[in-house]
Parts: sequence; C-alpha cells; structure tokens
Amino acid sequence: MAESQSSVAGRLGVPISLLILTTVYVAAAFQIRPQFSEGLVGPRFLPLLAAALMYGALFTIIWKERRQRTGGESGSLIQPAAIVVATAAYIGVFKWLGYSLSTFLFVFALFILFSYQAGRPVRRVIDALAVTAVFYGLFAFVFGIRLPVFPGLPL
Repeated sequence: MAESQSSVAGRLGVPISLLILTTVYVAAAFQIRPQFSEGLVGPRFLPLLAAALMYGALFTIIWKERRQRTGGESGSLIQPAAIVVATAAYIGVFKWLGYSLSTFLFVFALFILFSYQAGRPVRRVIDALAVTAVFYGLFAFVFGIRLPVFPGLPL
C-alpha cells in the first residue's frame, strides 16, 4: 500500500510542479497594468485565460491520477508535457512568425497530439487553417485586437 502511494506521489510530481508554475504565472499576470480601460479583453485577458485552461487540465490530470486504484497501466504524462512544450513554442515564435503561421503550426501540432483526423493530413491542414481564420476573425472583428498577421508586416 505504501509503495502504491509513493508511486502515485511520483506520478503527481510533474502536474503539481506545473500547478505551482501556473500560480506564479497568474501572480505575474496580475502585475500587468493596462494603460487605459480596455473592458474585458485587456492585456491580462489572454494570460488569465491560458492559466484557467491550464488549471483545469492539471486538476483533471491530478483527479484522474488520484482515482486510479490499481498499479496497472499508469497514465502517461508525455501528451500533457508535449502540449505544454507546443504552447511554449507558440508563445516563443509568435512575434517572429506572426499570428497566421504560428497559430496554424500550433493548431496543427495540437491536432497531431490529439490524433485528430489521423491518417488524413489534408483534412488536418484544412481544419487548422479554418481554426486559425476563425480565431483571427474573433480577435480582429469581435474584440477589435490587431494581430501581427504575417512576419514583418504590420497588418
């Protein structure tokens, strides 16, 4: 029994570490001061939304891990870690690649990680383009936020 509890604690190490890092990220997001009132979608909106999604994913992983009763097949943290790496890469290349290319690559990577339309690469490309376009429309037309569409072009 003690061995299975230590095994569960070991498997929860990464999610708990990410939970702590996300909390630090949220604290830093609250330090962002808007220059003027921007309503709901200000400079804190996206960081807080990302943190809320991360909290939800991490609590789901922790809850499922705690509910595992047998020492049988353990859940892999490879996919959640790959998603975190893909998100970090997306944030890192956004400025240089612009919204269009970086978002397309990010969505395409998520489709691969979640096995969406496996074996249908053309469909994945079309759907990634559609998601990229929908989110651009959402930010540009609904929220009124100008995004750097292509690298080096202030569109």
